[in-house]
Amino acid sequence: MKQKILLIEDTATLQMIYSANLTKAGYTVDVAATGAEGLDRFQKNNSHVVIMDLFLPDMEGIEVIRSLIRCNPQAKIIVITSNGSVNRAVEAMRAGAFDFLLKPFSDERLLATVSTALASFENLADVNFETGKFYGFTGQGPVMQEMYRKIMRVAPSAAPVVLIGECGTSKETCANAIHDHSGLGSNPFITFSGVSQSAVEQDKALFGALDGPDNQAALQKAYNGTLYIPEISDIDLFVQSKLSALLRKNSLSDHDRNDDSKKFPHIICATSVDPYVLLETRKINEDLFYQLHVLTVDVPPIREIGDDIIRIAEIMLARFSKLEKKSFTGLSDDVAMLFKSHDWPGNMNQIGNMLHNVVASHDETFVKMAMLPIGFATTGAGLNNGKTGLPENRFSSERSNSAIHQLVGLKLEEVERNFIEATIQSQGGSIPRAAEILGVAPSTIYRKKSKD
Repeated sequence: MKQKILLIEDTATLQMIYSANLTKAGYTVDVAATGAEGLDRFQKNNSHVVIMDLFLPDMEGIEVIRSLIRCNPQAKIIVITSNGSVNRAVEAMRAGAFDFLLKPFSDERLLATVSTALASFENLADVNFETGKFYGFTGQGPVMQEMYRKIMRVAPSAAPVVLIGECGTSKETCANAIHDHSGLGSNPFITFSGVSQSAVEQDKALFGALDGPDNQAALQKAYNGTLYIPEISDIDLFVQSKLSALLRKNSLSDHDRNDDSKKFPHIICATSVDPYVLLETRKINEDLFYQLHVLTVDVPPIREIGDDIIRIAEIMLARFSKLEKKSFTGLSDDVAMLFKSHDWPGNMNQIGNMLHNVVASHDETFVKMAMLPIGFATTGAGLNNGKTGLPENRFSSERSNSAIHQLVGLKLEEVERNFIEATIQSQGGSIPRAAEILGVAPSTIYRKKSKD
């Protein structure tokens, strides 16, 4: 069965060129000349891949993208724009577009991008969310599943990805998941941190010698694969500017992942601080910020993942129990309740270190309250007014935000934080959707969360 592609393009000559190339490649092409016509055809035929010009005569291209995504969140949208409108292409990616093509582009680039988009769509059927296991992650809840879906959406694109999450939230696992799901899994995955290095040392370690390719340099090693930078603010601003120049040069070149020649690495950067805060405090080169900030993935802290905390803890417990030759099999009920309500400022590192200590120091079947570090039960969690003696996270989504009396005694900033967190939880952990509901920019939420 031929795959159907929806083409939304108002220029008749370009309609003919794109349609002819796609038809020759074996696709069935449905053509629309306006945004409204494209939406109507999409609703009737629900094509898996949409190719659209960002500048349409009747509608804003970004609004068309949002409407298409609302109809089918799994649709792969490829936008076409000119070199002078790269910022609009970036905005389109944030709105949900899968990839973009800069005019002029070759027939081969068009077909390769469509092929990658279709492969990504088909890969959705290969992931079983019910098992809760996804490229090294464990979690069945809505927050984790939203992150899995975001990883699958961004992975096939050649555009840079920024991972945003607190320390200890497994951002490197996320980077590896993107690498594996991108189709580059058998190619190099190179990590470059640059921490504790001078600008000169970072420059040499990342880019190598000036007189030619340096096979020891991280960038050179990562060609045809992925270069991962765990904390972008650890990179000196001079080195950042060089990386920005390379990214800009690469973004203007005509290449694709089906090309057998040596290709510039896929760049994935992480930050534990809101990227806009980095920009405001000048810890990131401004040009690099805009080069990188095309696709983003929020990696949630474990206090936001609900029951998945218990699943993660039990997996860690089994691993440590086997390592220490102990017989632990699970958590007591009160410990499980405490784990779900605790703030976990250290995230995965904190819960892992604590469980390892418990297993190494005791020899029982269940982890009990008495085995936890002194003061842990009252640190990072509110108390339930002495009613049960069990800790309660007063910012939990389980608390009713409509119960005004429960908010009495909290500072205004705490009430605001509570409301923001509850809104994020209600949207499955999606900060962009929460921001839309609250009527603020996503950067505002990131900034407020970074102050917690």
